[in-house]
Amino acid sequence: MKNTLLLTLCLVLTTMVSAQKYVGGDISMLPKFQEQGAIYNNQDGQAVQPLAFFKEQGWNAMRVRLFVDPSKASAEDRKEGAIQDLAYVKSLGKQIKDAGFQFMLDFHYSDTWTDPGQHATPAEWKSLTAEQLAAKIGEYTKECLQEMKQAGAEPDFIQTGNEITTGMLWPTGKIYAGGGAPSGGSWNHFAAYLSSAIKACREECPQAKIVIHTEMHAPADVPKFYNQLKKYSDVAYDIIGLSYYPDYHGNLSVLNTALTTLEADHPDKQIMIVETGYGFQWQLSDAKYNFTSTWPLSESGQKQFTTDLIAALQTHPNVNGIFWWYPEYTLNNIVFKDGGEDWSKDFTSGYWNAALFHYKTGKALKALYELKNFVNSTGIDVVNRETITDSHWFTLDGRRLSAQPTQKGIYIHQGKKVIVK
Repeated sequence: MKNTLLLTLCLVLTTMVSAQKYVGGDISMLPKFQEQGAIYNNQDGQAVQPLAFFKEQGWNAMRVRLFVDPSKASAEDRKEGAIQDLAYVKSLGKQIKDAGFQFMLDFHYSDTWTDPGQHATPAEWKSLTAEQLAAKIGEYTKECLQEMKQAGAEPDFIQTGNEITTGMLWPTGKIYAGGGAPSGGSWNHFAAYLSSAIKACREECPQAKIVIHTEMHAPADVPKFYNQLKKYSDVAYDIIGLSYYPDYHGNLSVLNTALTTLEADHPDKQIMIVETGYGFQWQLSDAKYNFTSTWPLSESGQKQFTTDLIAALQTHPNVNGIFWWYPEYTLNNIVFKDGGEDWSKDFTSGYWNAALFHYKTGKALKALYELKNFVNSTGIDVVNRETITDSHWFTLDGRRLSAQPTQKGIYIHQGKKVIVK
C-alpha cells in the first residue's frame, strides 16, 4: 500500500511540475506610453518600471500585435493604437524576452485592426489572387520570424491571425463560422492561408505553439468554427485562443459552456483567454450587457471579476493562459500632470476603461495583483496521505474541483488517476 501511495504521489507531483500556466497582458502600446512620459506606480504610489513590476506580480507572458504596414491605416485607427510595424515589434519583443517573459506574437495580416467585422487585405497584397495570397502570407510570416529571431525576439506563441471567427484576408478568405462563405469567400481559401502561415511558423520557430484566435460575439459559433477546422488536416495548431469580454460576450456561464464544449470536442488542444478585460469606472463602449450588479464599476468590482474569471477557468483542465488586453493604458504624466490636465498630448483617442493602471494617477489597480492567482493556485497545498485520499477531485495540474467532473479528461481522485469518458 505504501509503495502504491508513493507511486501515485510521484505521478501527481511530476504532472504538477510539468504543467505550465501563463498569465500576462497584451502590452502593445507600452513603448508609446513610455515615450510620451507615462509614469507607472504601484498601489503605494511608488514609481515602477512596468516590465519588472509585472514580473514581480507573478506575470510570466506578454502579447504584442503586428500589422503589415500600419502607415497605411487610417489616422483614426493609428490614433487608436494600430501602429505596430515590424521594427516596433522587434524592439518590444526583445525587451519582453530579455525580461524573462514568454512572448506571444499576434499576426493581424492586415494594415489595420482585424476583428469579426473587418479583415482588410493589406494594401500591397490586394491585387493578388487567392493562390498568390496563400504563398504571400507564408513568405511574409517567414520573413518576419527570421527578423524577430535575429533581433533576439523569437516568439514562444504565435497567433496566425487575430479574431478570425469570420476568416481573414477579405474578401477571398471571408467565411461563415459554421460552414460556407459569402460570395467571393471560401473556407478552402481561408484554410490555405492558415496552412501557409503555420508552415512558415513551424519551419522558423519549431518550438513555438500555434494559436488560432477567435472571439465570442456569437458564442454558439465558436465550437462550430473549430469543428470546421478539423476538416483541414494541414491547419495543424496547438492552442485555441479566445477573446472574452463580459460586456460584449455575456456572463461566465456563457464562457463556461463554450469551454466545456471545446474541451469535449478538442481534448488534445490547450485553450487560452488571449484577450479579456472589465472596467473599473465605466462600462466598455457599446456594451451589450450590464453586469454592474455582479461586478460594480469600481476597482473592487474589477478585482472581483478577475477573481471570478480565474475560479471559472480553474474548473477547465485544458485552459492554461489568461492575457489582459491593454493593461498599460494610463494618462498619468501625459494628460494628467502636476494636478492639472493638458490635452495637447492627447495622442490616443478616448479612454480604455479596462486598464490595470488608473488613468489619472498611474497607480496599479487591485485586479493587476489578482491575476497571478491563476498561475499560483494549485488546489493541492500540502501533499500527504489525507490530501490525495479524500473525496475531492483534482485536475492533473493540481487544481481542486468543486464537484465530480462531467467533462472528458483525466483526473486525480482518492489518490488515483481516473478517466472520465
